[in-house]
Amino acid sequence: MSGDIQIDDAKFEEALQSVLDRSKHDFSAIAGGMHVASGTDMPLVSPIDDTIIFGTLQEPEKGTATMAAEAAKKAFESWSKTSNEERARILNFVYNSLGTRRYSLAAEIVLSTGMTRKEAMAEVDAFAEILKQAAEDAATIKGKPKGVWGIISLVSSPLASTMGYAAAALAAGSTVVIMPSGNCPLPVFSVYELFVKAGIPEGVINIVSDRLDRYVTELSDDLNVAGIVASGCGKGMDDLMFLMVDEGLEFINEIKGMTPIVVAHPTDIKKAAADVLESAFRYCGQHLYSTSKVIILADDEREFTRALIERAKDLNINDPWEADAFCGPLISDEAERRFEKMLKDEEVFLLFGGKRVKKEFTANGRYYSPAILASMPEEDDTLYVDQALPMLSIRTVATVDAIIEDLDQTDKGLAVGIMSRDNSTINRIKEAVGDDVQVFVNRSSLGLKPATKAEMKNFLK
Repeated sequence: MSGDIQIDDAKFEEALQSVLDRSKHDFSAIAGGMHVASGTDMPLVSPIDDTIIFGTLQEPEKGTATMAAEAAKKAFESWSKTSNEERARILNFVYNSLGTRRYSLAAEIVLSTGMTRKEAMAEVDAFAEILKQAAEDAATIKGKPKGVWGIISLVSSPLASTMGYAAAALAAGSTVVIMPSGNCPLPVFSVYELFVKAGIPEGVINIVSDRLDRYVTELSDDLNVAGIVASGCGKGMDDLMFLMVDEGLEFINEIKGMTPIVVAHPTDIKKAAADVLESAFRYCGQHLYSTSKVIILADDEREFTRALIERAKDLNINDPWEADAFCGPLISDEAERRFEKMLKDEEVFLLFGGKRVKKEFTANGRYYSPAILASMPEEDDTLYVDQALPMLSIRTVATVDAIIEDLDQTDKGLAVGIMSRDNSTINRIKEAVGDDVQVFVNRSSLGLKPATKAEMKNFLK
Protein backbone atom coordinates (compact mmCIF):
# COMPACT_ATOMS: atom_id res chain seq x y z
CA MET A 1 0.00 0.00 0.00
CA SER A 2 2.47 2.62 1.20
CA GLY A 3 4.88 2.08 -1.68
CA ASP A 4 2.20 2.93 -4.26
CA ILE A 5 1.22 6.28 -2.74
CA GLN A 6 2.62 9.35 -4.48
CA ILE A 7 3.19 12.26 -2.11
CA ASP A 8 4.34 15.78 -2.77
CA ASP A 9 6.26 16.36 0.46
CA ALA A 10 6.10 20.15 0.13
CA LYS A 11 2.30 20.05 -0.18
CA PHE A 12 2.01 17.67 2.72
CA GLU A 13 4.16 19.81 5.00
CA GLU A 14 2.26 22.92 3.98
CA ALA A 15 -1.03 21.17 4.83
CA LEU A 16 0.35 19.95 8.12
CA GLN A 17 1.42 23.43 9.12
CA SER A 18 -1.98 24.78 8.12
CA VAL A 19 -3.72 22.23 10.36
CA LEU A 20 -1.42 23.13 13.25
CA ASP A 21 -2.13 26.84 12.76
CA ARG A 22 -5.92 26.49 12.82
CA SER A 23 -7.97 27.83 15.67
CA LYS A 24 -8.83 25.11 18.15
CA HIS A 25 -12.31 23.61 17.65
CA ASP A 26 -14.72 22.23 20.21
CA PHE A 27 -16.19 18.96 18.92
CA SER A 28 -19.50 17.85 20.38
CA ALA A 29 -22.06 15.22 19.45
CA ILE A 30 -24.33 16.07 16.52
CA ALA A 31 -27.95 14.87 16.55
CA GLY A 32 -30.50 16.12 14.04
CA GLY A 33 -28.12 18.83 12.88
CA MET A 34 -27.80 20.23 16.42
CA HIS A 35 -24.58 20.27 18.43
CA VAL A 36 -25.29 18.53 21.73
CA ALA A 37 -23.16 20.03 24.49
CA SER A 38 -22.29 18.08 27.61
CA GLY A 39 -20.08 20.47 29.56
CA THR A 40 -17.39 17.81 29.94
CA ASP A 41 -14.46 18.93 27.81
CA MET A 42 -11.59 16.57 27.04
CA PRO A 43 -8.49 17.96 25.31
CA LEU A 44 -7.67 16.34 21.97
CA VAL A 45 -3.96 15.72 22.37
CA SER A 46 -1.84 14.53 19.47
CA PRO A 47 -0.15 11.17 20.15
CA ILE A 48 2.92 12.32 18.28
CA ASP A 49 3.61 15.12 20.75
CA ASP A 50 1.60 15.70 23.91
CA THR A 51 2.27 19.45 23.78
CA ILE A 52 0.06 19.67 20.68
CA ILE A 53 -3.60 20.15 21.57
CA PHE A 54 -5.72 20.56 18.45
CA GLY A 55 -9.15 20.94 20.02
CA THR A 56 -11.51 19.66 22.68
CA LEU A 57 -13.99 16.81 22.60
CA GLN A 58 -17.18 17.19 24.58
CA GLU A 59 -17.71 13.77 26.10
CA PRO A 60 -21.33 12.77 25.42
CA GLU A 61 -23.71 12.06 28.25
CA LYS A 62 -25.80 8.93 28.65
CA GLY A 63 -28.74 9.11 26.26
CA THR A 64 -26.92 11.04 23.54
CA ALA A 65 -26.64 7.96 21.29
CA THR A 66 -30.37 7.37 21.80
CA MET A 67 -31.08 10.99 20.84
CA ALA A 68 -28.96 10.60 17.71
CA ALA A 69 -30.73 7.37 16.72
CA GLU A 70 -34.11 9.06 17.14
CA ALA A 71 -32.97 11.94 14.93
CA ALA A 72 -31.72 9.49 12.30
CA LYS A 73 -35.03 7.62 12.39
CA LYS A 74 -36.97 10.85 11.88
CA ALA A 75 -34.71 11.91 8.99
CA PHE A 76 -35.03 8.47 7.37
CA GLU A 77 -38.68 9.13 6.51
CA SER A 78 -37.73 11.85 4.02
CA TRP A 79 -34.16 10.80 3.07
CA SER A 80 -35.34 7.34 1.98
CA LYS A 81 -37.75 9.07 -0.43
CA THR A 82 -35.18 11.55 -1.76
CA SER A 83 -34.49 11.11 -5.47
CA ASN A 84 -31.55 9.08 -6.69
CA GLU A 85 -30.24 12.16 -8.46
CA GLU A 86 -30.20 14.26 -5.29
CA ARG A 87 -28.41 11.65 -3.22
CA ALA A 88 -25.88 11.18 -6.02
CA ARG A 89 -25.41 14.96 -6.27
CA ILE A 90 -24.58 15.29 -2.56
CA LEU A 91 -22.14 12.38 -2.64
CA ASN A 92 -20.50 13.73 -5.80
CA PHE A 93 -20.14 17.18 -4.22
CA VAL A 94 -18.23 15.67 -1.29
CA TYR A 95 -16.13 13.50 -3.61
CA ASN A 96 -15.17 16.47 -5.77
CA SER A 97 -14.33 18.48 -2.65
CA LEU A 98 -11.74 15.88 -1.66
CA GLY A 99 -9.52 16.97 -4.53
CA THR A 100 -8.54 20.13 -2.68
CA ARG A 101 -8.73 18.53 0.79
CA ARG A 102 -6.61 15.41 0.20
CA TYR A 103 -3.46 16.68 1.90
CA SER A 104 -5.37 18.50 4.61
CA LEU A 105 -7.31 15.38 5.61
CA ALA A 106 -4.13 13.31 5.55
CA ALA A 107 -2.44 15.84 7.83
CA GLU A 108 -5.41 15.63 10.24
CA ILE A 109 -5.07 11.84 10.30
CA VAL A 110 -1.34 12.01 11.05
CA LEU A 111 -1.92 14.58 13.77
CA SER A 112 -4.73 12.67 15.49
CA THR A 113 -3.63 9.02 15.06
CA GLY A 114 0.14 8.91 14.67
CA MET A 115 -0.08 7.22 11.26
CA THR A 116 2.80 7.99 8.92
CA ARG A 117 2.11 10.36 6.05
CA LYS A 118 1.96 7.51 3.51
CA GLU A 119 -0.51 5.57 5.62
CA ALA A 120 -2.65 8.67 6.09
CA MET A 121 -2.66 9.44 2.37
CA ALA A 122 -3.66 5.84 1.64
CA GLU A 123 -6.53 6.21 4.12
CA VAL A 124 -7.81 9.34 2.36
CA ASP A 125 -7.47 7.73 -1.08
CA ALA A 126 -9.34 4.61 0.08
CA PHE A 127 -12.20 6.80 1.31
CA ALA A 128 -12.26 8.73 -1.97
CA GLU A 129 -12.54 5.48 -3.92
CA ILE A 130 -15.49 4.29 -1.80
CA LEU A 131 -17.19 7.69 -2.02
CA LYS A 132 -16.88 7.81 -5.81
CA GLN A 133 -18.46 4.37 -6.12
CA ALA A 134 -21.24 5.31 -3.70
CA ALA A 135 -22.08 8.37 -5.80
CA GLU A 136 -22.23 6.26 -8.95
CA ASP A 137 -24.37 3.61 -7.27
CA ALA A 138 -26.79 6.16 -5.78
CA ALA A 139 -27.84 7.21 -9.26
CA THR A 140 -28.93 3.68 -10.18
CA ILE A 141 -30.37 2.39 -6.91
CA LYS A 142 -32.70 -0.61 -7.08
CA GLY A 143 -34.11 -1.79 -3.79
CA LYS A 144 -35.29 -0.37 -0.49
CA PRO A 145 -33.07 1.05 2.27
CA LYS A 146 -32.99 -0.83 5.56
CA GLY A 147 -33.27 2.15 7.90
CA VAL A 148 -30.90 3.63 10.49
CA TRP A 149 -27.35 2.28 10.60
CA GLY A 150 -24.87 2.64 13.45
CA ILE A 151 -21.34 3.02 12.05
CA ILE A 152 -18.93 2.17 14.87
CA SER A 153 -15.37 2.49 13.61
CA LEU A 154 -12.59 2.75 16.16
CA VAL A 155 -8.92 3.63 15.60
CA SER A 156 -7.94 1.18 12.83
CA SER A 157 -9.42 3.10 9.89
CA PRO A 158 -10.39 6.58 11.10
CA LEU A 159 -11.75 7.81 7.76
CA ALA A 160 -12.11 5.13 5.06
CA SER A 161 -14.17 2.76 7.22
CA THR A 162 -15.96 5.39 9.28
CA MET A 163 -17.15 7.68 6.49
CA GLY A 164 -16.87 5.07 3.73
CA TYR A 165 -19.54 2.87 5.30
CA ALA A 166 -21.60 5.96 6.01
CA ALA A 167 -21.40 6.98 2.33
CA ALA A 168 -22.55 3.54 1.15
CA ALA A 169 -25.48 3.66 3.58
CA LEU A 170 -26.45 7.17 2.45
CA ALA A 171 -26.34 6.09 -1.19
CA ALA A 172 -28.89 3.38 -0.36
CA GLY A 173 -31.22 5.89 1.30
CA SER A 174 -30.38 4.96 4.89
CA THR A 175 -29.45 7.42 7.61
CA VAL A 176 -26.54 6.96 10.01
CA VAL A 177 -25.25 7.49 13.52
CA ILE A 178 -21.47 7.50 13.37
CA MET A 179 -19.30 6.60 16.37
CA PRO A 180 -15.67 7.43 15.58
CA SER A 181 -12.96 6.86 18.15
CA GLY A 182 -12.75 9.67 20.70
CA ASN A 183 -8.99 9.58 20.19
CA CYS A 184 -9.16 10.55 16.53
CA PRO A 185 -12.55 12.06 15.56
CA LEU A 186 -11.16 15.03 13.63
CA PRO A 187 -11.30 13.58 10.07
CA VAL A 188 -14.94 12.52 10.55
CA PHE A 189 -16.01 15.99 11.66
CA SER A 190 -14.12 17.53 8.74
CA VAL A 191 -15.91 15.35 6.18
CA TYR A 192 -19.24 15.94 7.93
CA GLU A 193 -18.77 19.66 7.25
CA LEU A 194 -18.36 18.85 3.56
CA PHE A 195 -21.70 17.02 3.63
CA VAL A 196 -23.28 20.05 5.30
CA LYS A 197 -21.93 22.29 2.52
CA ALA A 198 -23.36 19.82 0.01
CA GLY A 199 -26.81 20.35 1.51
CA ILE A 200 -27.31 17.08 3.40
CA PRO A 201 -30.59 17.34 5.36
CA GLU A 202 -30.37 17.56 9.15
CA GLY A 203 -30.44 14.22 10.90
CA VAL A 204 -29.21 12.15 7.95
CA ILE A 205 -25.71 12.08 9.47
CA ASN A 206 -25.34 12.10 13.26
CA ILE A 207 -22.10 11.80 15.23
CA VAL A 208 -21.43 10.60 18.78
CA SER A 209 -17.74 10.38 19.70
CA ASP A 210 -16.75 9.05 23.11
CA ARG A 211 -13.16 8.81 24.36
CA LEU A 212 -13.93 5.74 26.48
CA ASP A 213 -16.27 3.96 24.04
CA ARG A 214 -18.93 3.80 26.77
CA TYR A 215 -22.00 4.18 24.58
CA VAL A 216 -21.37 1.59 21.87
CA THR A 217 -23.98 -0.80 23.26
CA GLU A 218 -26.41 2.06 23.86
CA LEU A 219 -26.42 2.52 20.11
CA SER A 220 -26.42 -1.16 19.14
CA ASP A 221 -29.32 -1.89 21.53
CA ASP A 222 -31.47 1.00 20.29
CA LEU A 223 -34.68 -0.23 18.65
CA ASN A 224 -34.48 2.56 16.06
CA VAL A 225 -31.27 1.05 14.67
CA ALA A 226 -31.70 -1.48 11.86
CA GLY A 227 -28.05 -2.38 11.42
CA ILE A 228 -24.56 -2.00 12.86
CA VAL A 229 -21.18 -1.76 11.18
CA ALA A 230 -18.37 -2.71 13.55
CA SER A 231 -14.93 -1.81 12.23
CA GLY A 232 -11.53 -1.71 13.89
CA CYS A 233 -10.12 -2.55 17.28
CA GLY A 234 -10.61 -1.42 20.85
CA LYS A 235 -12.78 -2.04 23.86
CA GLY A 236 -15.91 -1.06 21.97
CA MET A 237 -15.33 -3.85 19.48
CA ASP A 238 -15.23 -6.41 22.29
CA ASP A 239 -18.75 -5.34 23.25
CA LEU A 240 -19.99 -6.00 19.71
CA MET A 241 -18.53 -9.45 19.10
CA PHE A 242 -21.82 -11.27 19.61
CA LEU A 243 -24.14 -8.88 17.76
CA MET A 244 -24.16 -11.14 14.72
CA VAL A 245 -26.32 -13.65 16.61
CA ASP A 246 -29.12 -11.09 17.01
CA GLU A 247 -31.52 -11.97 14.21
CA GLY A 248 -33.31 -8.64 14.55
CA LEU A 249 -30.23 -6.56 13.71
CA GLU A 250 -28.20 -6.43 10.51
CA PHE A 251 -24.48 -6.72 11.21
CA ILE A 252 -21.41 -5.97 9.10
CA ASN A 253 -18.32 -7.37 10.77
CA GLU A 254 -14.97 -5.68 10.15
CA ILE A 255 -13.51 -6.31 13.59
CA LYS A 256 -9.73 -6.61 13.63
CA GLY A 257 -8.18 -9.96 14.51
CA MET A 258 -4.64 -11.33 14.59
CA THR A 259 -4.19 -11.55 10.80
CA PRO A 260 -1.82 -14.48 11.34
CA ILE A 261 0.92 -15.15 8.81
CA VAL A 262 2.11 -18.68 8.02
CA VAL A 263 5.79 -19.12 7.19
CA ALA A 264 6.40 -22.48 5.52
CA HIS A 265 9.49 -22.78 3.33
CA PRO A 266 9.39 -19.29 1.76
CA THR A 267 11.35 -18.61 -1.42
CA ASP A 268 13.22 -15.71 0.17
CA ILE A 269 13.56 -15.72 3.97
CA LYS A 270 14.71 -12.09 4.16
CA LYS A 271 11.81 -10.84 2.05
CA ALA A 272 9.39 -12.90 4.14
CA ALA A 273 10.80 -11.31 7.29
CA ALA A 274 10.45 -7.82 5.81
CA ASP A 275 6.83 -8.50 4.77
CA VAL A 276 5.97 -9.83 8.23
CA LEU A 277 7.48 -6.79 9.95
CA GLU A 278 5.58 -4.42 7.69
CA SER A 279 2.36 -6.37 8.29
CA ALA A 280 2.89 -6.38 12.04
CA PHE A 281 4.24 -3.00 13.01
CA ARG A 282 2.98 -0.30 10.66
CA TYR A 283 0.67 2.04 12.61
CA CYS A 284 1.83 0.27 15.78
CA GLY A 285 -0.16 -2.88 15.03
CA GLN A 286 -3.52 -1.07 14.84
CA HIS A 287 -4.38 -1.39 11.13
CA LEU A 288 -7.36 -3.59 10.31
CA TYR A 289 -4.92 -6.12 8.87
CA SER A 290 -2.03 -5.75 11.29
CA THR A 291 -0.39 -9.09 12.07
CA SER A 292 0.19 -10.09 15.68
CA LYS A 293 1.14 -13.74 15.15
CA VAL A 294 3.43 -15.80 12.95
CA ILE A 295 3.00 -19.57 12.68
CA ILE A 296 6.24 -21.02 11.40
CA LEU A 297 7.47 -24.50 10.54
CA ALA A 298 10.27 -25.66 12.82
CA ASP A 299 12.57 -26.15 9.80
CA ASP A 300 12.42 -22.41 9.08
CA GLU A 301 12.41 -21.07 12.62
CA ARG A 302 16.06 -20.30 13.23
CA GLU A 303 16.84 -18.61 9.91
CA PHE A 304 13.56 -16.69 9.81
CA THR A 305 13.81 -15.45 13.40
CA ARG A 306 17.36 -14.27 12.83
CA ALA A 307 16.31 -12.38 9.67
CA LEU A 308 13.31 -10.92 11.48
CA ILE A 309 15.34 -9.51 14.36
CA GLU A 310 18.12 -8.19 12.14
CA ARG A 311 15.56 -6.34 10.06
CA ALA A 312 13.70 -5.09 13.14
CA LYS A 313 16.88 -3.44 14.41
CA ASP A 314 16.79 -1.08 11.43
CA LEU A 315 13.16 0.06 11.78
CA ASN A 316 12.90 3.83 12.06
CA ILE A 317 10.48 4.46 14.94
CA ASN A 318 10.09 8.20 14.77
CA ASP A 319 7.84 11.23 14.52
CA PRO A 320 5.40 10.21 11.74
CA TRP A 321 5.71 13.68 10.20
CA GLU A 322 9.16 12.57 9.07
CA ALA A 323 9.01 11.17 5.52
CA ASP A 324 11.16 8.13 6.34
CA ALA A 325 9.42 7.10 9.58
CA PHE A 326 8.44 3.42 9.61
CA CYS A 327 5.89 3.92 12.36
CA GLY A 328 5.10 6.42 15.07
CA PRO A 329 3.77 6.34 18.64
CA LEU A 330 1.11 4.39 20.48
CA ILE A 331 -2.18 6.22 20.08
CA SER A 332 -3.22 6.65 23.73
CA ASP A 333 -2.28 6.35 27.38
CA GLU A 334 -4.55 3.31 27.56
CA ALA A 335 -2.63 1.59 24.74
CA GLU A 336 0.65 2.39 26.47
CA ARG A 337 -0.59 0.91 29.76
CA ARG A 338 -1.66 -2.29 28.04
CA PHE A 339 1.61 -2.52 26.13
CA GLU A 340 3.74 -2.09 29.24
CA LYS A 341 1.63 -4.61 31.16
CA MET A 342 2.02 -7.18 28.40
CA LEU A 343 5.75 -6.56 28.24
CA LYS A 344 5.95 -7.23 31.98
CA ASP A 345 3.73 -10.30 31.81
CA GLU A 346 5.61 -11.80 28.85
CA GLU A 347 9.09 -10.56 29.76
CA VAL A 348 10.65 -14.01 29.80
CA PHE A 349 9.58 -14.61 26.18
CA LEU A 350 10.77 -11.26 24.78
CA LEU A 351 13.30 -11.71 21.97
CA PHE A 352 13.48 -8.11 20.84
CA GLY A 353 12.12 -4.62 21.40
CA GLY A 354 9.73 -3.13 23.89
CA LYS A 355 12.12 -0.27 24.69
CA ARG A 356 11.28 3.42 24.83
CA VAL A 357 12.61 5.23 21.76
CA LYS A 358 14.40 8.47 22.58
CA LYS A 359 15.20 10.70 19.64
CA GLU A 360 15.06 14.40 18.88
CA PHE A 361 11.32 14.46 18.17
CA THR A 362 10.01 11.56 20.25
CA ALA A 363 10.41 12.91 23.78
CA ASN A 364 6.78 14.03 24.08
CA GLY A 365 5.10 10.91 22.71
CA ARG A 366 4.66 7.20 23.46
CA TYR A 367 7.33 5.83 21.11
CA TYR A 368 8.51 2.23 21.58
CA SER A 369 10.44 -0.31 19.57
CA PRO A 370 8.05 -3.10 18.51
CA ALA A 371 8.19 -6.30 20.58
CA ILE A 372 8.85 -9.80 19.23
CA LEU A 373 8.00 -12.78 21.45
CA ALA A 374 8.80 -16.49 21.10
CA SER A 375 8.69 -19.82 22.96
CA MET A 376 5.45 -18.96 24.71
CA PRO A 377 3.47 -21.81 26.30
CA GLU A 378 0.66 -23.20 24.18
CA GLU A 379 -2.00 -22.04 26.64
CA ASP A 380 -0.91 -18.37 26.55
CA ASP A 381 -3.84 -16.25 25.30
CA THR A 382 -1.45 -13.85 23.56
CA LEU A 383 -0.99 -16.55 20.92
CA TYR A 384 -4.65 -16.60 20.01
CA VAL A 385 -6.29 -13.23 20.81
CA ASP A 386 -5.36 -9.95 19.16
CA GLN A 387 -4.21 -7.03 21.32
CA ALA A 388 -3.88 -4.31 18.62
CA LEU A 389 -0.40 -3.43 19.85
CA PRO A 390 3.09 -3.44 18.26
CA MET A 391 3.68 -6.97 19.54
CA LEU A 392 4.35 -10.05 17.40
CA SER A 393 4.20 -13.61 18.75
CA ILE A 394 6.07 -16.45 17.04
CA ARG A 395 4.43 -19.87 17.24
CA THR A 396 6.54 -22.80 16.04
CA VAL A 397 4.95 -26.06 14.85
CA ALA A 398 6.24 -29.21 13.17
CA THR A 399 3.88 -29.81 10.25
CA VAL A 400 1.39 -28.16 7.92
CA ASP A 401 -1.36 -30.13 9.68
CA ALA A 402 -0.30 -28.45 12.93
CA ILE A 403 -0.43 -25.04 11.21
CA ILE A 404 -4.02 -25.63 10.15
CA GLU A 405 -4.97 -26.83 13.63
CA ASP A 406 -3.38 -23.74 15.19
CA LEU A 407 -5.14 -21.41 12.73
CA ASP A 408 -8.43 -22.97 13.74
CA GLN A 409 -7.83 -21.88 17.35
CA THR A 410 -6.67 -18.37 16.43
CA ASP A 411 -8.76 -15.19 16.23
CA LYS A 412 -7.88 -14.74 12.58
CA GLY A 413 -9.99 -11.65 12.00
CA LEU A 414 -10.24 -10.51 8.39
CA ALA A 415 -7.20 -12.05 6.70
CA VAL A 416 -4.47 -14.71 6.77
CA GLY A 417 -1.05 -14.45 5.16
CA ILE A 418 1.11 -17.21 3.68
CA MET A 419 4.84 -17.01 2.97
CA SER A 420 5.69 -20.16 1.02
CA ARG A 421 7.06 -21.44 -2.28
CA ASP A 422 5.00 -24.63 -2.00
CA ASN A 423 1.72 -24.34 -3.92
CA SER A 424 0.24 -27.40 -2.21
CA THR A 425 0.81 -25.79 1.21
CA ILE A 426 -0.70 -22.51 0.01
CA ASN A 427 -3.77 -24.28 -1.38
CA ARG A 428 -4.27 -26.39 1.77
CA ILE A 429 -4.22 -23.31 3.99
CA LYS A 430 -6.53 -21.37 1.67
CA GLU A 431 -9.00 -24.25 1.77
CA ALA A 432 -8.73 -24.49 5.55
CA VAL A 433 -9.45 -20.81 6.28
CA GLY A 434 -12.44 -20.64 3.93
CA ASP A 435 -13.92 -17.97 1.72
CA ASP A 436 -14.86 -15.52 4.47
CA VAL A 437 -11.22 -14.63 5.16
CA GLN A 438 -8.95 -12.80 2.72
CA VAL A 439 -5.67 -14.56 1.94
CA PHE A 440 -2.49 -12.71 0.92
CA VAL A 441 0.47 -14.66 -0.40
CA ASN A 442 4.16 -13.75 -0.34
CA ARG A 443 3.55 -10.07 0.38
CA SER A 444 2.67 -7.83 3.30
CA SER A 445 -0.89 -7.18 4.44
CA LEU A 446 -0.67 -3.45 3.66
CA GLY A 447 -2.09 -3.97 0.18
CA LEU A 448 -5.42 -4.98 1.74
CA LYS A 449 -7.99 -2.21 1.81
CA PRO A 450 -10.34 -1.18 4.62
CA ALA A 451 -14.12 -1.11 4.33
CA THR A 452 -14.37 -3.92 1.77
CA LYS A 453 -18.11 -4.25 2.44
CA ALA A 454 -18.82 -0.52 2.05
CA GLU A 455 -21.06 -1.10 -0.95
CA MET A 456 -24.58 0.21 -1.44
CA LYS A 457 -25.98 -3.28 -2.03
CA ASN A 458 -25.14 -4.23 1.57
CA PHE A 459 -27.47 -1.52 2.85
CA LEU A 460 -30.50 -2.47 0.76
CA LYS A 461 -33.32 -4.93 1.40
